[in-house]
Amino acid sequence: MRWPLLFLLTVTASPESPAIPVSYPAAVEVQGLSEEVGDAHKGLKGLKNDMLCLELYLQDRKDHKEFCPEIEWEQPSMEVYKKDPRSHLPEDCKEKQ
Repeated sequence: MRWPLLFLLTVTASPESPAIPVSYPAAVEVQGLSEEVGDAHKGLKGLKNDMLCLELYLQDRKDHKEFCPEIEWEQPSMEVYKKDPRSHLPEDCKEKQ
């Protein structure tokens, strides 16, 4: 039964007096909220990048053990993967995959 609510909003709302008044503090609150949403978005992008780097790091470790354990290789730190998100296996190992 949404008709009574719709009817009530239609009857009480007019261009001169909106049904939901917008005040300055509400606008400031929305602006603050949009900044928080932007910060959260940046945080999620960072988290997504960290997850990708961790996935590449672990995949390289697994692939090295599986495809080329005879090749000596010191795996780079996670910081290297964060700066350059790609596989860092030696070329000889990549060819065996």
